[in-house]
Amino acid sequence: MTELEKASSNVRIKFKIALLERGMKQIELAHMLGVSPAQVSRALAGNITPKDIEIQKRAADILNIEV
Repeated sequence: MTELEKASSNVRIKFKIALLERGMKQIELAHMLGVSPAQVSRALAGNITPKDIEIQKRAADILNIEV
C-alpha cells in the first residue's frame, strides 16, 4: 500500500468513526454542507481533488475532528 493510499484510508476511517459517534449519516452531513450526498461520499473516501479537500475541511469542522 502506498503512502497516498494509507492517508486516504486514514481519512475515511476518521470520518466514519466521527459520524458513528455522533449518530449521523452522510446524507445529513451533505445537507449541512449544502452539497450532494455523492460529493460527500467521494470526499470522505479520501479523494484529493480541490473540491473534495474543501468538503473534507468543512466536514471536519462540523464533526470537530482533524484530518
